[in-house]
Amino acid sequence: MIKRFIASAVIFVAGFAFSSAMNGKSLISLAKGNFLSPQATTPQVAHQLWEYRVVRSAKDTSFLGGTKGNIDSELNQLGAQGFEICEMTQSSSNVGYYLTIVLRRPRQ
Repeated sequence: MIKRFIASAVIFVAGFAFSSAMNGKSLISLAKGNFLSPQATTPQVAHQLWEYRVVRSAKDTSFLGGTKGNIDSELNQLGAQGFEICEMTQSSSNVGYYLTIVLRRPRQ
């Protein structure tokens, strides 16, 4: 138990001494994988904006306004419009079974 404490203390002190010997900003840039000077600027990347569509279906009802056998063609139509599935959940309760699909496409 005491050996483990001493080993932990030695590692902590060695890390503290190492970080105080080096410039703290250099350590941060090394940790981020940026080996350039800390003053170097990185280009700003624009964030992608998304348009979402949520589709829900119950077990005993039609899916997307069609029949259950028509699911593939309806999802293919949404895919042709640029939508992609980003999340899908299934749940069930005493009343029935529910499927929720969240689709997204880049905002136009």
